[in-house]
Amino acid sequence: MSAGGTQLDRTVIVLHEPQDVVNIALVVRAMKNMGFTRLRLVNPAEFDAWRITGIAHDTRDVVERIRVFEDLPSALADVGYALGATARRRSTRQDWWNPEQAATRLTARGAPLAVVFGREDRGLSNEALDLCHGLVCIPTNPDHSSMNLAHAAVILMYELRKAAIGPEDWTDRDLSLKKRRQTPPALHSELEAFFGKWQRAMEEIGLFHGIDPVPKMRSFRNMFQRADLDRRELGLILAAAYEVLHFAEREKKRARDRAEAGG
Repeated sequence: MSAGGTQLDRTVIVLHEPQDVVNIALVVRAMKNMGFTRLRLVNPAEFDAWRITGIAHDTRDVVERIRVFEDLPSALADVGYALGATARRRSTRQDWWNPEQAATRLTARGAPLAVVFGREDRGLSNEALDLCHGLVCIPTNPDHSSMNLAHAAVILMYELRKAAIGPEDWTDRDLSLKKRRQTPPALHSELEAFFGKWQRAMEEIGLFHGIDPVPKMRSFRNMFQRADLDRRELGLILAAAYEVLHFAEREKKRARDRAEAGG
């Protein structure tokens, strides 16, 4: 496991007195998305593992590791740092961070980290916040600061993942799972042939009617050259130009046929 993955596995998500099993399931789904595996529930109003896996598909491995505690001190007993998520600023001297700051500062810690979320209806109580070493606040609209539990959780987990693993994970994983088709770039001669067909197509639809086509074609050249087209992409656009020309030729033939029939 990579160092970033190890840090994610050391991070514990704690839901203090969650009221709705659906919200638990949505947090589990977010954990699976972001690579977290350790969830602790403190005195949940309802806990139904079968229902959670029914809502959050393909998360059985996370659900099987869920631990349920009667109180928050027990759930935090073996962690080195507890970070409380809250929308309320306090007058105490606890450390306060936004999600990115918290993730940057805390992911380098060797000891297990717990991120604590409160009840859906009123968040973490002052007594629960007192058990946290530091607090994190998502900068939301001050006129409507309360967030859905799963939404807040996924924002914090995203920042923690980003800080722990870094941009290399995204680049490597994306390229390994879905490689772009390796098509050679279009040659200069192919582009020039295309521009000739494109100009004819634009003339047929009347884009250059009554004006000098050179300035507009120069703009088209700039656009297509900036696009750095490969041969497959150029072929697609060239096919569109041919379709315009063929359609114009068919319309001209119909017009001639109608003229001859009328004459």
